[in-house]
Amino acid sequence: MKKIFMILAAALLTVSMSAADLTGKRIYVNPGHGSYGPNDRPRATIPYPNLPTTGMPDTLGFYESNTNLWKCLYLGEKLEAAGATVLYSRTQCGPWPYEMKNGDYPDYKWIKNDVIDDPELGWQFTDGYDAHPDYTKYNRNLSEIADEVEANNIDYFISVHSNANSEGDNVNYPVIIYRGQDASPNNANVTPYEYVEGSYEKAVLCNAEKLKTMVAGIDPCSNTKGRVSGDWNFYSSSNKTEYTNKTSGIVYKGYLGVMKHGASGYLSEGYFHTYQPARHRALNPDYCHMEGLDYYRAIINYYGADKETTGYIMGTVKDAHNKMNNSLYNYIPKSNDQWVPCNGAEVILKKAGVEVARYQVDNFYNGIFVFEGLEPGDDYSLDASCDGFFPLDDQYKVPFSVKANETTYSMIYLTDTAYVPPTIVYEDYPNPDQPAYLGLPSAFEMTAQADRDFSEVIKGTVKRTLQSGDSTILLSHEEDGTPHIYLIKSSLNTIETISTDSILPRDPNNQGDYLALSDIALTCDGKLVGVNYIRNQYGADQVDAGYVRGVKNFYIWDKLAGDARVWFTADDAGNSYRSDGGYTIAVKGESKDCQVIVSQRHYNATTGGALRISAYTVTDGTPSYIFYGNTLNAGAPLHAVTHGEDIQFTLSPRGEKKDFIFDAGLTTPMEFSLPGGQNQDVTILGQVSADLMHTKFNGATYFKYADHSLMAAPTTDADGKVTGVQVLDITEGLDKAVVIKTTNTTLAAPVEATYASASAKVKGTDLYLYLLVDNKMYSFTTVGVAQPVVPAIVAYNLNVVAQGTDYVFTFDANADAVAAELVFSAAGEEVGTLPVEVVKGANTITVAATDLPGEAGQELTWAVKLDGGAIANFGIVASEGSLIESSTSRLFNAVSTNPELDNFGKIYIMHRAGSSTSANAPKSGIWVYDHNLAKQNTEVYKGGEAKFGNPTRMSMDREGYLYIADWADGHSGIFMANTADMTQPFTQFFAGTRESNGAFNNNGVYTGSSTPGCYVYDNGEEVKLFVYNEDAKGTLPANGMAVYNIGQADGSILHSWDAAPSAVYTLTGQANTEGNPWGTSHGFFVSQVREDGQNNSGATSLKFYANDGTEQMSSASDLYKEIITGSNAGGYVVSADESVLIFNDGAQQFLVFDITWEGDKPVLALRYTIKHGIAKIRQMNWDYAGNIVCSGDAGIYIVSLPKDENVTVVPAKKALTVVVGNPGTGVEDIREATLDMNAPMYDVLGRQVDKTYRGVVIQNGKTFLLK
Repeated sequence: MKKIFMILAAALLTVSMSAADLTGKRIYVNPGHGSYGPNDRPRATIPYPNLPTTGMPDTLGFYESNTNLWKCLYLGEKLEAAGATVLYSRTQCGPWPYEMKNGDYPDYKWIKNDVIDDPELGWQFTDGYDAHPDYTKYNRNLSEIADEVEANNIDYFISVHSNANSEGDNVNYPVIIYRGQDASPNNANVTPYEYVEGSYEKAVLCNAEKLKTMVAGIDPCSNTKGRVSGDWNFYSSSNKTEYTNKTSGIVYKGYLGVMKHGASGYLSEGYFHTYQPARHRALNPDYCHMEGLDYYRAIINYYGADKETTGYIMGTVKDAHNKMNNSLYNYIPKSNDQWVPCNGAEVILKKAGVEVARYQVDNFYNGIFVFEGLEPGDDYSLDASCDGFFPLDDQYKVPFSVKANETTYSMIYLTDTAYVPPTIVYEDYPNPDQPAYLGLPSAFEMTAQADRDFSEVIKGTVKRTLQSGDSTILLSHEEDGTPHIYLIKSSLNTIETISTDSILPRDPNNQGDYLALSDIALTCDGKLVGVNYIRNQYGADQVDAGYVRGVKNFYIWDKLAGDARVWFTADDAGNSYRSDGGYTIAVKGESKDCQVIVSQRHYNATTGGALRISAYTVTDGTPSYIFYGNTLNAGAPLHAVTHGEDIQFTLSPRGEKKDFIFDAGLTTPMEFSLPGGQNQDVTILGQVSADLMHTKFNGATYFKYADHSLMAAPTTDADGKVTGVQVLDITEGLDKAVVIKTTNTTLAAPVEATYASASAKVKGTDLYLYLLVDNKMYSFTTVGVAQPVVPAIVAYNLNVVAQGTDYVFTFDANADAVAAELVFSAAGEEVGTLPVEVVKGANTITVAATDLPGEAGQELTWAVKLDGGAIANFGIVASEGSLIESSTSRLFNAVSTNPELDNFGKIYIMHRAGSSTSANAPKSGIWVYDHNLAKQNTEVYKGGEAKFGNPTRMSMDREGYLYIADWADGHSGIFMANTADMTQPFTQFFAGTRESNGAFNNNGVYTGSSTPGCYVYDNGEEVKLFVYNEDAKGTLPANGMAVYNIGQADGSILHSWDAAPSAVYTLTGQANTEGNPWGTSHGFFVSQVREDGQNNSGATSLKFYANDGTEQMSSASDLYKEIITGSNAGGYVVSADESVLIFNDGAQQFLVFDITWEGDKPVLALRYTIKHGIAKIRQMNWDYAGNIVCSGDAGIYIVSLPKDENVTVVPAKKALTVVVGNPGTGVEDIREATLDMNAPMYDVLGRQVDKTYRGVVIQNGKTFLLK
């Protein structure tokens, strides 16, 4: 391996200088093993396989001897630099070649009660361990090392090793062992005979440092806690022996000979070299050095010494797509080890964009790179290259931090130039082909279809139901266990048989061969797989009389119309001596690269029923095995007795980390996640409440709808009889499951059944539900059934009156609420809520004053909070077209959105019946509508005008004034209407004399002119009126924008203007001239009327200008011209937070854009498109709840857009307060003298009344009684 360091700035790469505060500390370092023999743990690797002559690799291959030495020499250098005195048990490995003597390797031998002279060998065996002199300096006698430690007054002892388990398994974690018992550190009377004080504390710190690399993912860990233990407990108690140290004569007892001395310390098994990827990493000396660094940090931490002032980087560079497939490289599933290391890659380290170092990755299949001695900073980045790979993607080049005395871990990936992305990307639970905007409805209106009875076809009892598109797949068993698989094609109403002819028969001589085919599952590429159910044993010694060593046969059907073939086999028992494996199966991923799990029911007379899991990562038919599960008593998270015998695994639909779902006959479905390593329990993530579903049947299946994870499940009555099918939304977790209402999905009568399952199919926005009850199939669908249109919910006409000791709250709602509450506040802070039931229309709620939240006597404001349920789809909530009398009719709108106004929620429509020269012109004027588009006035409001010229777009300010644009020169300007009394004359906003071209001249100052549109921008602090100006006079630009700062310092708003505009803007691309502005904090949008295909640079559908007048966005630019092809009459809206723009394009559809701001530049990203089919929408405005009021040449439309959260809080007028515990003056005590009989007054429903009315009225927030 070759490293190249390029020092471009001397300050960047420095020698790590620790304070020499370990002076006086004597530390003994023991690199475990020492030779190249069979006792030195030789292991084959891909670059260094076992030699045919020795059955071991050469000296460049993996041995504990060489890898442990690399760690220890680096550790020693660090310690010596910190001032410590370091003693080593060895500093070399050898000898080589490792030759046999008299047919044996001359390693240590145990000779008891004999003295053997061997003149030929020239050495003598005595009682105890001894070795050939040539090997003594490499493989020293452990007692000799212990004596040496005792003789040198050692403060800290460390013996460095790597661990072993079964070759090729996935066990990998640090094990730190001290001499003594696990309880020794807490035993006040313990003596050095058993335990040396401080050993445990040192071991704990070592374990913590070692875990950092593993938890980071560089060295995947199967036990994220590691293990710290005394050798008396870790090893067999029968192997603990006493040793009288030759140096001190003190007797020490323990298992590990190297620690039978009086120095505190430990033996570290840093990783498991039987985990094959780990030993490939160990072939890199720099990687071993980083383990030595872990030990150094543990020692520094123990003594509280000064830490290093520099940092480190360690990482891997691997193939982004190709996985390892080698018998010497079994890896932990889903870990970084699955990817092929990029042998020979070059990694470049940069600081502030300047190269400071390079690292040449070795060719030993580890991908490791290391950078040392780095000055701390947050501006480091990496680049990498490798022959045959594309340059490193930018996502891996982002800056990161290096901190003093810490290692930064980085895993980067390169793409092979030969990599061809799959033409089809399979998903376990793909989202169906649906409109991007579609949400999940709170209810599905469904109808029942004809049921089908398959009793004459299906043999035996059904055990499993799978849904694959339009097809339902069933597995059944006859009484003798004979399996059958059926395929029901719902659209064709047919049932077919899937062949089981190639399934291996049960062995009659094996009592544990239970089912030839026990369960089935589907891979995400549609392959059917299955497994048998059989008794498995850990080894041949655990095979009982009457049994045969069990083998799990995994089958796969490449085509449903063909026979199955054996996919792979496994004889593991899930790490139990005996367990019953394969009762249930689940699969995650594509058949050529997937994870398969099966149940392993632990067999034991006292703990039978606990479930472990055997898991297999299957790559091209080759499995890599790991087991999960540690607890084997009744408290096991999955248990066949506690939860039910008919266990079932199913893949969870909730994403990558949510793994699987477990169900059985005594429990509701529970989701579990597989642990990071084997021999650990699964984690239960959530369970469906028993209040939502019965436990009897485990026939639930899972599917996706509108990016939500759903469950279809049978419903039952209290007796366990099947009553129908239900749908639950489990997107947020099974413990947070929510029932989605379905209509007409209940059976005519409950059915007693042995088996029941439910499944679903989604086609577009339609849902099909299938319910299998024994051998009878019921089906339900939304096809042809009108689905409810859900509006954004809102309350209006809020009022409250005192009646005796109660308060009576009244309000209207535009829809039924799924949840609602009255919210009470004091001084702007919420003090409490009261839940209420709310229906569409009028609502009256009586609350005792003493039941109000808050303190007695406290005055409260209140609001109505409504939850209308999710809006799943685009919908037209209401429409009205009666005003469209001719081709000259055009409708424009404004909406009252200030809850302080009496007309809150009202919709104002300017009906432009015709141009000023049209016979219909006198009909033009204002009509008022409520939320349901019910007309509120019987005669058009004209404000005293004989006729309008060419009235167009309107806007409304928070004081309730309408701004009505008129485009005709003879009737130009902005007309003002006070909506509090629409019978009063309208006034002109622009002061001055109207000239023939429509401009207003106020003593030589032009204030405004004809205009096709205006917009009031109000952010609470400043109020601006944006006016699209037609005529060029004075400072007024032709077809440009004039802005008027109408907001005043005292909070009031000007409703007339006698000066030049506050700002004017020259616009380009305005050939259409019918501009529609929308102001924002950054500037303003302006649209024009363009048919589909007519968006161009001369007449542009949409532009944006910053407050400084610079053009920031154009729909005619290359970025947008293929998306925005026109503007169907110019309507659009921008959200109040300026993050969303909804644009009505030329093809009668809404383009919904997300807006991100780069300074004052809006960047539009198309989220989705909604086809609405409404002709020529000239103006769009939000109502308070987020519905959009659209008007134009076809009528008025209130539309709702999809959103998951449909919650609106409407505050009552500030004057409508209530008092806790004291409703104040009752109705019967009201004095008439304070009522102004000629001023506006309202009844309890918020309707305006006059002085002839009799009953309770409200005026200025006070209540009166007219008799």
